[in-house]
Amino acid sequence: MNKYEMEVLEIEGEKIETWRFKINTDNKGSVKLLKEIVDYINGTNIKLVIDPIDEIFAHIYLYPQEKFTLLDREFFIERINKIVE
Repeated sequence: MNKYEMEVLEIEGEKIETWRFKINTDNKGSVKLLKEIVDYINGTNIKLVIDPIDEIFAHIYLYPQEKFTLLDREFFIERINKIVE
């Protein structure tokens, strides 16, 4: 079972797939995996938004300017499922 929510947003007539998951920022393992995601998307057209919930938890949103590739999907699913454990 995947531990993220996927939503398709329509912006200016364009459909954009957005993934959302929750992270415990006190968990060093989760933060390390999030850093791997940030390193992975550097230099790509994928955006990451951090939306704090409180002092410990935050929602993370991932969305591309185009479509996620199969390689992107596999990378993100593997890490997100570990982050949200």
